[in-house]
Amino acid sequence: MMKILETERLILRTWIDTDLQPMCAINQDPKVMQYFPSLQDLDATKHLITKINAHFDTYGYSLYAAVRKDTDEFIGFIGLLNVNFKAHFTPATEIGWRLASNQWGQGFATEGAKAVLDYAFKTLEIPEIVSFTATDNAPSKRVMEKIGLSRQKSDDFDHPKLNDNSPLKRHVLYRLTKEQYQTN
Repeated sequence: MMKILETERLILRTWIDTDLQPMCAINQDPKVMQYFPSLQDLDATKHLITKINAHFDTYGYSLYAAVRKDTDEFIGFIGLLNVNFKAHFTPATEIGWRLASNQWGQGFATEGAKAVLDYAFKTLEIPEIVSFTATDNAPSKRVMEKIGLSRQKSDDFDHPKLNDNSPLKRHVLYRLTKEQYQTN
């Protein structure tokens, strides 16, 4: 295990074996997965963590396990991932988060995402960060706005990995460049 970032209330670190069960519980929570095509079982969660770890091994960054400092509780993930589909804004690096629903409303996603954004621009020197979600996902859009990303409606897109009849097909795209970040 390697600690990547520390905020006032969170540790963002690489994944350990004991993260599997609580991450699976998060992936089985209908509230958490409301804006995803389906819940994820244990095998899908294992595959996700394997993919995250492989991304870290290849690029030196990924989605980090998020742990509360006060309780040492694993609460989900916050981090960076390269977008793995073709769209008008790719290639791109995405900032994302998925937290247990009992941790919502406490500012953890925003706090962790701000630290990740700072790390992305200042340490990793990534030129632009994007984030996207289904158009109805107001909570994630609020986090995107709180961390300084902005949306141009002309950037909205149909997610190529979703069926045309999916109610989640249409996505909003938020962006922030390193230059914009440095002027804020």
